[in-house]
Parts: sequence; structure tokens; C-alpha cells
Amino acid sequence: METIKTIFLSNIPASIAVIGLVGYFFAMAVVFITNPIKNAESFSVKPVDNAGKTEIRVYYGGISFALGAFLLYLTLALQTPIYSLIGGLFFSTTVFVTRSIFLCVDKGWKYPYTKLAIPAEGFFVIALWICFILSKTLY
Repeated sequence: METIKTIFLSNIPASIAVIGLVGYFFAMAVVFITNPIKNAESFSVKPVDNAGKTEIRVYYGGISFALGAFLLYLTLALQTPIYSLIGGLFFSTTVFVTRSIFLCVDKGWKYPYTKLAIPAEGFFVIALWICFILSKTLY
């Protein structure tokens, strides 16, 4: 336990970001594995049959769990949170930029999920970048 504490205290801004990323991915995993249809529909995704329900569990739930677990593993294995933060930045920034581009292409900006996703993801990406900049300037 002391080693974990030392790792996370080695770079506090990066650690805060990694804890946020891991918490987010684990929460998404629980939400989509336990109640896939209801939660997918709030994301404007609806399965056409039970195989689709499984795909929601696997791709939204399973992959979210895997991403969170990998970022945690990476932090502990390398004994620094910075590389997990960088991985989270790649993922989160790519999702945000791709969503922003295709909202224009697909004309999806007027839908309720989008009105929540864009500001929430934008805030999250900005917070991660701030943590990254602080981690580089302070440590």
C-alpha cells in the first residue's frame, strides 16, 4: 500500500487525472454491463436484437473496464501516472475531436445526448490537458 501511495504522490496532477479516468471507465463499465439497453438508448444507441444487447455490454462495458484496468496497471507497472495520463489524453481527445467533426457531418448537434456529451467531454478533455501541463511544469 505504501508503494501505491508513493506512486500517486510522485506526480499529483497526473494522479488526479488517472484516478478520474479509471473511475470514469469503471463506472461506464458497470453502467453498460448491468443495464445495457436503458443506458445505450440514452446514448441514442438501440440494439435490434439480443446479440446487439451483448455487443453493448462488450463494447461499451467490457472495453471501458479494460481501458480503466489498463491505465491503472500501466501506472502501477511503470510506477508513474504520467503514461496513463498520456494514454487517457489520446483516447479522450480523439473521441472529442471525432465527435465534434461528425456532429457537423451527421447533423447530430440538436439531439439531447449531444447537448450533454459535447460540454461534458470538452470539460473532461480540458481538465486532462490542464493536469498534463501541470504535471510537466511542476514535476
